[in-house]
Parts: sequence; C-alpha cells; structure tokens
Amino acid sequence: MAHTTIKVESTVRDRLATLAAEKGTTIAQLVSDFAAHTPTAEERAERTARTLAVLSEMSGYIPSPEQDRAADAELARRLGDIA
Repeated sequence: MAHTTIKVESTVRDRLATLAAEKGTTIAQLVSDFAAHTPTAEERAERTARTLAVLSEMSGYIPSPEQDRAADAELARRLGDIA
C-alpha cells in the first residue's frame, strides 16, 4: 500500500495524536477509519433517497420539503442540547 503525507498545523497533529493514543491506534489508522466511515454528500443523499422510498412504500408517507426542513431543524436543536 502506498503512503502519502498530509500537511496540517501542528496543533491539529497534536490533537490527532492525542485522539489516536486514547483509542490505542495511530494517526494514520484514525484518519483511515474516519475516511472509511464518514459518508460523502452523495452517499448521504443516496441513503436519504432509499430511506424515503422505504418510508413511502411501507406507510405511504412522503414528507414535504417544509416537513424535511422542520425535521432537520428539530434534529439540530436536539443535537445542540446534547453537545
């Protein structure tokens, strides 16, 4: 496997080192895991489309754009309450 170098500020490198150490892994593995498990915008859109298709098929429910925005706002609010 070929390796490459990613340039980041030293504070970012130090934080990545701390996070990796806490997980018992390396920075390289931490970054690799992040890349492997974080969906792209296209992948998220595909998941959303599949979910909406199943929702529609199973219940007949098709949320409007306004309902989508309201649900997104409520989720953001709830996640903000957690953080």
